[in-house]
Amino acid sequence: MAKRQKKKSYARVRGDSGQQRRIFYTALCLGLAAFVPVSLRLYSLMVTDYEYYARLALRNQTRTTTVSADRGTIYDRNMNVLACNKGVENIYLDPHELKQSKADVPAISQALGEILDADPAWIAEQASDLKMRYKQIGKKVDAQTAAQVREYINEYGISGIHLEPGTMRTYPYGTLAAQVIGFTNDSGTGSEGIEASYNAYLEGDAGSVITTKGNNEMDMPFSYENYIGATQGCSLILTLDATVQACLEKQMQTAIDRYAVQNGAFGMVMDVNTGEILAMATLGSYDPNNYLEILDTETVQQLEQMRLSYLMEPAQSSAYTAGKEAYAQALHLAQLKQWRNRCLSDGYEPGSTFKVLTLAAALDCGAVDLDTGFQCSGAQQIPGRAQLLHCWRSTGHGSQQTAQALQNSCNLAFANIGLRLGGERFYEYIQKFGVLEKTGIDLAGESKGVFFDKSLIVDTEKWGTASLTSASFGQTFKLTPLQLVRAIASVVNGGYLLEPYLVSEVVDAQGNTVLKQEPTVLRQVISAETSETMCGLIRSVVTDGTAKNATVSGFDIGGKTGTSEKIDVFDENGQRVQDKIVSFVGVAPMDDPQYIVLVALDTPSRSTGIYISGGVMAAPTVGAVMADILPYLDVERNYAEDDAAGRQVILDDMTGLTAEQAQKLLKEQGLTATAVGGGEAVTAQIPAPGECVPGDSQVILYFGEDPAERLVTVPDFTGMNRQQASDTAGSLGLYILVCGNDSLSYDVVVTAQSEAKDTQVPVGTTIRLEFADIGAHD
Repeated sequence: MAKRQKKKSYARVRGDSGQQRRIFYTALCLGLAAFVPVSLRLYSLMVTDYEYYARLALRNQTRTTTVSADRGTIYDRNMNVLACNKGVENIYLDPHELKQSKADVPAISQALGEILDADPAWIAEQASDLKMRYKQIGKKVDAQTAAQVREYINEYGISGIHLEPGTMRTYPYGTLAAQVIGFTNDSGTGSEGIEASYNAYLEGDAGSVITTKGNNEMDMPFSYENYIGATQGCSLILTLDATVQACLEKQMQTAIDRYAVQNGAFGMVMDVNTGEILAMATLGSYDPNNYLEILDTETVQQLEQMRLSYLMEPAQSSAYTAGKEAYAQALHLAQLKQWRNRCLSDGYEPGSTFKVLTLAAALDCGAVDLDTGFQCSGAQQIPGRAQLLHCWRSTGHGSQQTAQALQNSCNLAFANIGLRLGGERFYEYIQKFGVLEKTGIDLAGESKGVFFDKSLIVDTEKWGTASLTSASFGQTFKLTPLQLVRAIASVVNGGYLLEPYLVSEVVDAQGNTVLKQEPTVLRQVISAETSETMCGLIRSVVTDGTAKNATVSGFDIGGKTGTSEKIDVFDENGQRVQDKIVSFVGVAPMDDPQYIVLVALDTPSRSTGIYISGGVMAAPTVGAVMADILPYLDVERNYAEDDAAGRQVILDDMTGLTAEQAQKLLKEQGLTATAVGGGEAVTAQIPAPGECVPGDSQVILYFGEDPAERLVTVPDFTGMNRQQASDTAGSLGLYILVCGNDSLSYDVVVTAQSEAKDTQVPVGTTIRLEFADIGAHD
């Protein structure tokens, strides 16, 4: 029995042991089932995704504040500052600090609203937003306003208002060269012009400050901080000359006002031997200091009418929504228009200015020479052209040779020159002159115009000669102003096509050169001999042709006029508009070409009564630009013997000189004298010292007495010829300085005067009169 009990006990033990093992294995399996996923998750967190979660933890525990880099300065070629940084301050509220300090938020909001010209209710709303650590209420505040905020903080001992120093981009010259320089947006990134094209150099590398933070985004002082310094941006030295730019824009604006130009103007000045752009302008312009503001008063009025119109509609109506959207779209388009650099972005029909390239190609390949003759009867049926081709002069130019064809800007002659060239050679030279390609200027937004397909020019058997002949005198295609200027520069600089550029050097904060641009010759287009011949021909257009109005006494100027139509612009009735672009490309000095100047006026008004042509309007404008910039650029002035009326003499102070000494000095300057009084030495003179008088003028010298001060009224010289103006001025004791066309023809009359009519001036005052042939054609 005991044995049986022992067996039962053993069996019970075995049973208990098996049960325990089952429980153990079951628990082990369950433990493994629970532990393995946890282990895998831990492995993922600590190994596989460690860097991700480490960054996440660091982001939750630290605050990174960006330290902006100082943007580089933009200088002109003479180190005048065109764009720089101005110290400003940003103003923030700390809602948590304001709450903890039990600040009087309504009073603070009211006071800051008055200082910052902001809505106090909005400021109070920001001060109560505890979701954010800081709330900005003032952006790029000037020093004076920031000082008022500090004074308020100190006066009332307020905690929770903070000022952070920053910078704002500023443009000291305002609208000057605005489309070239461009601007930066609110984030400090270049958005247009040089600011955008060279943004990578200008912006530098931002730094940062990393600190730890606790609950409610509060900083944890005395914990951790890491500072990574910002790297200042590089500065740019441009090829632009602020003085030349100002002269160009001044004369362009004068022309816009004088000829009631409706769609602005564009122009540029370039060094023909290097490709450096000294000036580039598009008018109407804008102020990059406030680039969103529209400056054109007519556009502003139109936009305001649109705004008021939709505001009169019910706020939730479809008319209100549609009007508001139309206003926003019109505003945006107006902004884009005034930011646009037309010199490199817009194509236009060059008109007769293109004849320079046609003739250079024909002379270079031998298709014509200086003795080639042309007959112009006013109209001609060109073989292969369906329409009768008319010259601008309906009665024709008669028999003429190559030089006269250019001087007269004869379309019939140039159509025949195009035929002599032939389509293949014409197209080949067009390619060489760079008409079919972008110039490669270091500025974004360049286009390359629109020219004929090669087959239309070359395959005259299939397509006729209309495209070839029209292209030969610059019609029915478009190129950019920069393309034209570069091509004509190659005609006068020995035949070399250059790559134009605006940035001459990039320097870092320590003054080290990072990038330096040098003149780049792409290819030789025509021979040096052809170039020399063309210089003589271009000069003759000013001395004997349609561009006499570009004459500047003492300077040897050449150039070509142009008047073109807008062949692809139509009015609301689908009719092609009659608008014209008048232009002139001038080069000086012609004995050693250095500078090329283009001015184009878009749509002069017929309401002025002045004949619309490049010779009447653009040529004198370029002449005025040349008169301003050539002396400044140290181009030597050489007066011819018959230039006396245009020669400018600055009078010396002859007080104290004897009659003999004074007359000797005046004679050396090409002037004469008449004496008044019986003293031994000069006591006064008319005109006064420092006055500018024309050559051959007579100066009145007073000996022992002073002249009685007498004022005279300036007459209206407009419309007078040289003789009439001289007689009128002489009768009043005034001097006249002849500017522009110096021809004695009765068709050459005064178009502008330096002193307005009815102005009171002293006797002896010199009045600058601009003369022009108001019937000059292109």
